[in-house]
Amino acid sequence: MTSFAPTRTALLLAGLALASPLAVGPASAWEPKGQGECIAPANPGGGWDITCRTASTVLQKTGAFKGSIYVTNMPGGSGAVAIANVATKRKGDTNLIVSASNALTFTVALGRTPYTFKEVMPLAQVGAELGGFFVTADSKYKTLADVTAAMKADPKSVTFSGGSAPGGQDHMKVALFAKAIGVEPTKVVYVPFQGGGEALTSMLGGHTQIAALDVSEASGQLEAGKIRGLAVLSDKRSTKFPDIPTATEQGAAVNYVIWRGYYMAPGVPKEAYDWWIETMKKMVASPEFAAEREKLGWEPTTRFGDEFAKYVNEEAAQYRVLLKELGFLK
Repeated sequence: MTSFAPTRTALLLAGLALASPLAVGPASAWEPKGQGECIAPANPGGGWDITCRTASTVLQKTGAFKGSIYVTNMPGGSGAVAIANVATKRKGDTNLIVSASNALTFTVALGRTPYTFKEVMPLAQVGAELGGFFVTADSKYKTLADVTAAMKADPKSVTFSGGSAPGGQDHMKVALFAKAIGVEPTKVVYVPFQGGGEALTSMLGGHTQIAALDVSEASGQLEAGKIRGLAVLSDKRSTKFPDIPTATEQGAAVNYVIWRGYYMAPGVPKEAYDWWIETMKKMVASPEFAAEREKLGWEPTTRFGDEFAKYVNEEAAQYRVLLKELGFLK
């Protein structure tokens, strides 16, 4: 199994449980005891890390989790290392949640892990965000049309960075864009990193020219004016950064929306699983979470429990078809 060196950042979460928990029957009597943990399957700075830390922040402010909770960064294989660890070593751990997104769906669809969403317990989608392409403030690429022209002239002249393995989520953004403009996806230069933070650093350092990221990963540098958004990959503009045009507006019909959510380890008792579902519902309904969501540029799209499990399993099947079409699966 791939080795990893978890980095744990203690985040103190103290306070009383919410005064008016949603009715969940007998499960409402169960509460977690001791420390909580959120595994982020990537290095600090990327979308999975942000997803864990967002939950930690809101759970702290609302007092929905008694005691303390910490974030463990467990990078490797675009989620493969983390899901293997959780499925085999953390069975029944009621205090553990793991951040996830479409990136893990691609890992599952590609068969890069023997574990799927059926071997763990999908918990909740707490938001959605837009993928996009970002460049340094002084980049020679002023619009997506500039990138299109360069790639059509020579696909290898443009270098993209991303926080997922080849064939993973960020690579797929690039591949779908290439396909949309009539360029062979396998000819495009994509440089993978162990998280969006590293991909952004590569682009800022001039090692790559364009970062294929999610809006939340680029948010801080966008607000600081150090980078520019060339396009968001959606048929609608970002609610947080409405000045960034869509790819469709610029002649490339690419729509790539990323869900943000969590799963739990297999073998978690129903009463604990139900408690976490209701806690996640309370979290996303809170004004504290609304403030974090707005700051990150997440869109208010949610799914919970069985509905979410059905969604991610169907998504994995759809991605297998897409990956075959694009040449990443035989």
